[in-house]
Amino acid sequence: MSTTTTVTEIEALADRYGEAWNSQDLDAIVALHAPNSIFHLHVPGSEPVQGREAIRESFAGSLAQLPDIRFEPVRLRAGADFWVLESRMSGTVAAPIEVEGQRLDAPGTRVEVDFVDVIAVADGLLTRKDSYLDGLAFQQQMEAAS
Repeated sequence: MSTTTTVTEIEALADRYGEAWNSQDLDAIVALHAPNSIFHLHVPGSEPVQGREAIRESFAGSLAQLPDIRFEPVRLRAGADFWVLESRMSGTVAAPIEVEGQRLDAPGTRVEVDFVDVIAVADGLLTRKDSYLDGLAFQQQMEAAS
């Protein structure tokens, strides 16, 4: 049974989650996900993953590709069981990235793109994270550097 959560508590959770990502703290990120949480990065070829271990593996891959990843909040909208965060994602590419079946390998490239997270919450933990990024801008920045 879910407990009632206030918008202020959701905003505080969103802040903690953002701080964990911006400090690249994989353990802290994963700890804020419910055991059966679902993550889906909505880019071509990406499938949803479920459970903390699958999420850890997915996020570890993201941190390996962009070890200094940061999310600069633009706008946060929160409710009793969700938040939507518009942000600017930036980072320096350290590993090849697959984009629409194409391998882009441009180590040292600095990327910055629009990013949106739609997050569902229950009992103070993330139960679902749907992430959307400007894949075209990302691809263009990678191609320009290679």
